[in-house]
Amino acid sequence: MTTSCRESINLLLEYLDGGLEPDVRARLEEHFGGCTPCEEFLASYRETPKVCRLALATTMPETIAHKLRDFLRAEISEPKKQG
Repeated sequence: MTTSCRESINLLLEYLDGGLEPDVRARLEEHFGGCTPCEEFLASYRETPKVCRLALATTMPETIAHKLRDFLRAEISEPKKQG
């Protein structure tokens, strides 16, 4: 039985946590080995915690923080015109 891309994505967290049965893990790894989009998704999924740690360790310059707050306030307070 082969594993589809949708099934692979649904099993990803269990796969990374090591919670899959050996036969399911083997099918999933076989799928990853032959499916470039799933391999790329897996790689980006593995990198996400690293990117988040780096983002949290970075301090936004105050001028940019003010501009961002102003922009978000304007976007939230002004209803969008339907066109």
